[in-house]
Amino acid sequence: MSQNRIERVTKAMQDAGLDALFVSNPKNVQYLAGFHATMPGEVQPMRDPEGMLVIEGGQVHLICDGRYIAGARQMSNVTAHLLESPSSPVTFAAAIRKVLGNEKGKKIGFESNALLYVDATGLLSEMSGATWTPAENLLAELRVIKTPEEIDNIRKAQAITGRCFDHVANSMRLGESERDVAVRIETFLRRESEGNSFAPIVAFGQTGCHPHYSPDPTRKLERGQMVLLDFGGIYHGYCGDMTRMLVMGKADERQREVYDRVLAAQQACLDAIKPGVTCHALDAKCRDYFAERDCADHFMHGTGHGVGLAVHEGPSIKRNFDMQVQAGMVFSVEPGLYYEDWGGVRIEDLVAATDDGYDNLTTTSKTLLELDY
Repeated sequence: MSQNRIERVTKAMQDAGLDALFVSNPKNVQYLAGFHATMPGEVQPMRDPEGMLVIEGGQVHLICDGRYIAGARQMSNVTAHLLESPSSPVTFAAAIRKVLGNEKGKKIGFESNALLYVDATGLLSEMSGATWTPAENLLAELRVIKTPEEIDNIRKAQAITGRCFDHVANSMRLGESERDVAVRIETFLRRESEGNSFAPIVAFGQTGCHPHYSPDPTRKLERGQMVLLDFGGIYHGYCGDMTRMLVMGKADERQREVYDRVLAAQQACLDAIKPGVTCHALDAKCRDYFAERDCADHFMHGTGHGVGLAVHEGPSIKRNFDMQVQAGMVFSVEPGLYYEDWGGVRIEDLVAATDDGYDNLTTTSKTLLELDY
């Protein structure tokens, strides 16, 4: 756990007039306390939680049940509290009172987007003497600016991701299925990193028209097909995320044209990155490039998203997002063009905004790879 993070969150709480902060999002629990949840998702049910935090007076209190208490008690700068099991909003209220004492008149921030409705209403009803206020933006704003150490972790996750691409590309075989390739990606990343930052996307030919897609066990790789690969490894909890394309054989005229358009649109966005530019202005760089070539209707998602402990976090590089880029933000730049009767192309890098531009954390070549079979 970084003491600097606790100092920053304590200052943010003071600015918001909060006496305490209840943290339930597992990624935020990890960010503040170093407690790594094993269950997926951003919402822990109170009937079976892994660990939640109470921040009060600059102190971090971790509430967990008997499955995790031994490890929690060994953590530095964290006070562990054993949660009565089976747990519920009632048992959580009792645990929070042990930290805060009488809650009457206290203002407590909570993550309204990281609690089940039944848990939130139960907890707020049980502790009605306190004033509860949504405070999820407080932590989101802290996490959006990465430290040099965080950026280095993402760079290393991206390097592992790049090695995985090389491994997979060198082992592609005609006749194998999309799922075969996805399993090979997952196996490599489980061996070489802390796992997959998301389920790999592997699309052969026409199925590349789906920006998000689940690899099919029956769709076989054929000569002449374009292949879209989108995946990421994890290093010290931080996610990688990269999309690259390859062709089984020589690229035809249309494959080359669409690829070159996407690559040029990405570069137009990259060239515009600097502190103060808005997220929607960066998105517009790609969208306008495509519009000038009458293909903007085939770009059907935002240009990018923040990456850190979660593979999707702030900032959002999309239309109507007015947040300004600041040095230390890490986000993807991933324009794409998708045609239902043909397939799709997406090229994705992760970049860290700097004081005078950006640092591309992705070193894997963007030359269209043509495999000679």
